[in-house]
Amino acid sequence: MPIDYFHIITPPVVAYVNHLHVPDIEGEDSDDRYKITILIRKQDSGCIKAIVDASHAAAQLEWPDSWDNVLNMPLHDGIDKCATWDQLADYLMCTFHSYHPPLLQMPDGSIMPRSVDISIGASVRVFGAMGGIIVNGEKTIDCYLSGVQLLSDSPMAAENITVFDRVEQLIDRYLPWR
Repeated sequence: MPIDYFHIITPPVVAYVNHLHVPDIEGEDSDDRYKITILIRKQDSGCIKAIVDASHAAAQLEWPDSWDNVLNMPLHDGIDKCATWDQLADYLMCTFHSYHPPLLQMPDGSIMPRSVDISIGASVRVFGAMGGIIVNGEKTIDCYLSGVQLLSDSPMAAENITVFDRVEQLIDRYLPWR
C-alpha cells in the first residue's frame, strides 16, 4: 500500500472497458473492483506527459531515494490487445481501479444516474491518484479511481440512450406486436 498518493485529473481521454456502477466480479481478469480502462492516442503527447509526470511524482513520494530505478509504468501499449479491436494499436491504455464506488458525473457536473452507461469510445475525464507499490518484487505505479466525468458520448454509439431505453429497444425488436 502506498505511503502517499499523487492526485491526477486526466485531460479528455477515450473510455474503453469499464465497471463503474458495479465492480468487476466475472471473468478471468476480474478483481472485484470498480474500474475504467482509458485509451490515450499515441499522438496525444500532452496527455501522455501528464500521466508519466504523475507516475514519476508518485514514485518520488513512495521511494524518495531510488524512484528512478526500474519502474513499471501504468501505460500499456494497445497493440498487445489488437486481437479484440484493431484500432487499439493507435492507443496507449491505462486502468484506474478502486474497491469503492467512484463518483460519476454527467457533462454538466451533475451526478450520473445509474441508468446511464459510459460506452466504449465515449470522451471522459478521470479523477484519481497514483501510488507506488511493490508487485512481485518490482516497483510499480498503480492508478486509483476516485471519479469519472462523461464529457461526450461515443461517436460509435448510434444514440445517446440509457440502459432502460436499450431494454425497451430489445423488447420492441423481439415483441413487434407491442
